[in-house]
Amino acid sequence: MSLSILRALPLASAFALALALVGCGSNSTSPPATSTDAGTTDAGATDAGTTDGGAQITGLKPKTWTWVPFAGAHCGDGSSTGIGINLNPSSTKLMIYLEGGGACFNATTCLITPSCFPESGSCSTGTFASWKDGTASRLPSSPLRGIFDRANAQNPVGDWNMIYVPFCTGDVFAGTNPSGQVPGVTGTHEFVGYTNLGLYLDRLVPTFPNVKQVLLTGVAAGGFGAVINYLRVAKAFGSVPVQMLDDSGPLMSAPYVPKCLQAQWGKLWGIDAIMLPTCGTDCPDPTNYYIDAQKHVINLFPKRQFGLIDATRDGIISQFYGFGANNCAPASVPTAVPAQTYLEGLQDIRTKLAGSPNFGSFFFDGTDHPTLATAKLYTLTAGGSTSADGGTSGGGGGVLLTDWIKQFLAGTVTNAGP
Repeated sequence: MSLSILRALPLASAFALALALVGCGSNSTSPPATSTDAGTTDAGATDAGTTDGGAQITGLKPKTWTWVPFAGAHCGDGSSTGIGINLNPSSTKLMIYLEGGGACFNATTCLITPSCFPESGSCSTGTFASWKDGTASRLPSSPLRGIFDRANAQNPVGDWNMIYVPFCTGDVFAGTNPSGQVPGVTGTHEFVGYTNLGLYLDRLVPTFPNVKQVLLTGVAAGGFGAVINYLRVAKAFGSVPVQMLDDSGPLMSAPYVPKCLQAQWGKLWGIDAIMLPTCGTDCPDPTNYYIDAQKHVINLFPKRQFGLIDATRDGIISQFYGFGANNCAPASVPTAVPAQTYLEGLQDIRTKLAGSPNFGSFFFDGTDHPTLATAKLYTLTAGGSTSADGGTSGGGGGVLLTDWIKQFLAGTVTNAGP
């Protein structure tokens, strides 16, 4: 692929589209939440490569990012990938962070979604060569921000062990299709994000045998991935409580995410084959089940916490969902979902999950996206707004996001914001 389509767009449109589909990417110490559900899972879960007793990962340096390649893990272009690990030997807590970065499901979106990852050396040429910076890395680097900043005393996970899972498959970590064919794109694409994560879990579980609390989180594509992969991560860690915090990856149902868009993802990536078999009668409509499936999993683990963070007018995801307009008619630049409609979609999630007291949400006014891996993590208040660069927050006067996360990790969930 080349950048010809992007360059052919008007400058403003090209920039907006690049921001929407690439810009949603990467870049506290509370007592462990108690759980009496002993790792309850649904026996019908699909586990592509989940914990077969893999070897421990060794050679890790304390509080230093170490790149760990996995020979069997692939990016969308077939190149190899792996994970980053930042170890804190004195901690019994583990954060698994799924990177963001768009999604690939048509010629436009695939053009500007990363299909390689610099650490593996696979991005030296081609469309995404520019993703290599001076350190040839997309792992968290100086200056550290948000939840990766160990020096900030307000960081709710500042002293935890940290896992960084790259996003280079274009499938929001829901892919089980190694021979994907996208209309308008030459060749095949390996949608194997879900399969890759299974390989990582095989080795992460034995690498952290003494862990007592796990946080599965991610931003944008990684936020969607955290929701979709929660059940298999919980199964992998057994009785160890796993909490799930989704940043800017709200899995809405129709009409907010049209059925035609859900069908595209389900067929191309394989998301239906992951979520539907475990949901059973709790998902009566297999063409529109995203919230039903979330409720099913949340209710399986009543002693564990699930959360969603998002801006009420998320400028990235509202454009991403715009590809579903006009019955998914082809569009090089989608028409963003109107602000009021997007807010209603967020509130629809909250309303339909209101019967699950272990689900909470933090909504703040604005278009910013995402929050956890940025400086604005420390300034946001529920209902308040934030500047585009995350430097300030204002309005709302509600609970501070860092305080909300600390309470969440301690086992208390609330709904903050509109």
